[in-house]
Amino acid sequence: MVAVAHVINATLVIPQLDKRSFWRDTSAFSDIFDERHFITTLQDDVRIVKALPKELVSIPRARKHFTSWSGMGYYEEMA
Repeated sequence: MVAVAHVINATLVIPQLDKRSFWRDTSAFSDIFDERHFITTLQDDVRIVKALPKELVSIPRARKHFTSWSGMGYYEEMA
């Protein structure tokens, strides 16, 4: 998704992992990944924020399920 965000000039939000899935894992992104390293490593390629701004939290979000291993044209068309 980093490459897609770069191409369509989008801002990435650090993901909240699915805690209701089959695995019932309570881990957060930062429990699994070095969040600071993730952000600083990619800072020249894409803007990353830790959370949505408060004014955007209550706005309905479009949920898109992208097809894996698609070409860039697919992602540009989906955006």
